[in-house]
Amino acid sequence: MLARPSPRRQIGMRGAGRARMNILIIGMGEVGYHVAKVLSEAKHSVTVVDPDPAKIRRASEVLDVQSLLGDGTLPRVLDEADASSMDLVLCVTDDDRTNMLSCLLARRMGAAQGIVRVKDLDNYRNYRALLRHNILFDEILSLEGLAAEEIAKVVRRNQAVSLENFLEGHVTLRVLRVKEKSPLLGKPLKDIHPRGNVLIVAVRREGSTMIPGGDHCFAVDDEIYVLGKPSSVETFEGWVGHHRGRARNVVIYGGSRVAFHAARSLERHGVKIRMMVDDREASEWFAERLEHSTVLLVDGIDIEAFKEEHVGNADAFVAASDVDERNLLSCQIAAKLGCERTIALVSSSDYVDIYEEIGIARAVSPRLLCSDAIMKRVQAGKLQQLAAFDEGRAKVCTAALSKGSPLIGKSLIEAKFPKDCLIGAIQRQGEHSSEVLIPSGEDVLEEDDELILFMLSTVEQKVFEHLAH
Repeated sequence: MLARPSPRRQIGMRGAGRARMNILIIGMGEVGYHVAKVLSEAKHSVTVVDPDPAKIRRASEVLDVQSLLGDGTLPRVLDEADASSMDLVLCVTDDDRTNMLSCLLARRMGAAQGIVRVKDLDNYRNYRALLRHNILFDEILSLEGLAAEEIAKVVRRNQAVSLENFLEGHVTLRVLRVKEKSPLLGKPLKDIHPRGNVLIVAVRREGSTMIPGGDHCFAVDDEIYVLGKPSSVETFEGWVGHHRGRARNVVIYGGSRVAFHAARSLERHGVKIRMMVDDREASEWFAERLEHSTVLLVDGIDIEAFKEEHVGNADAFVAASDVDERNLLSCQIAAKLGCERTIALVSSSDYVDIYEEIGIARAVSPRLLCSDAIMKRVQAGKLQQLAAFDEGRAKVCTAALSKGSPLIGKSLIEAKFPKDCLIGAIQRQGEHSSEVLIPSGEDVLEEDDELILFMLSTVEQKVFEHLAH
């Protein structure tokens, strides 16, 4: 039975995105509880389901939600939770199969959208189109993947004004300042042939952001938005003289999945990685799968090992074990040895501010990242915002082309997206794998393509309507 029953709150338009939404959360572990707290504080109507009486009692007593004791994979429980009227169902238990089955049943019963949490995206990466069609989720999230990409982004941010990663790190957008003697100066964009397959998607000059045409000429101190595959962006940065100060020597401590995925992401950017792992099985597993990283087996937090590996001279030190206390201590030792940039994985989101207050450069909380990703979905509806620049005047959004879209089969030129909107990248699902394209105007759109769009906020509504037709 639902605890704290109350009349179902109504929204103006079902699934409209920014209106108040009816949201069902399956799983009230730390992730589900945190997301429920954020969503209820944002005045959405939230119902939570979990088979653990203690977790349901906690939610009922502390949060402004409706709560139901039960198994979210049972149709009877979902029916009692009113799944058919939900605008969004969030399946965020610790079990992948539970999440997928709960999402499928809730969607079949009438829920408008579904988000599924999984532990490791690698298990599903090449089958997303198959799963999307059959499990009926709109998005699949991995806490470990989100945290790993955030760590990689923080490590790589140096001379760039800003940096963002998309499509699980396969696409990068960097904002770079044009320097004197840059090869970009003195030529219109149409005559510039940069090294690396990249797109210059926007320019910010004197406080104004614009999407440049072929006749645009760059000036010193322009901030240019460069999008492409990581290796291509690296090549472009070297061409324009932005390599100095790059993090090239990084130490990662810990044997977690986050540590592994962060190392693999950084490998794609040519960063030299030394892994310090205090678990023999994990160290052997890492060594087999990481191509360009050195994996060292250490006995816990061994100060002498830290000294021998010259941790103090590293460009960045990342503590990504599964134990918060070890991450905090190892960061403090690295800092004492001279490392100026320390990054810690934090399981408890309550500790983020404390970690940064005591001198750790960045504390990364998977739960906060997950709730932020979900809130972006809630706020954006079909056109999901990934990043914002220039105080929100420019945005990167993603949208998937579902079956029946009139854009399928058209080239980008024929698709005629609104002015001040560019398709920066396309993730395309093949039968057994996916690929990322940095497109030209002749590329033809296909069903299930996931588009990365760069746009000025002034045309966001036009883009939304263009995709919705």
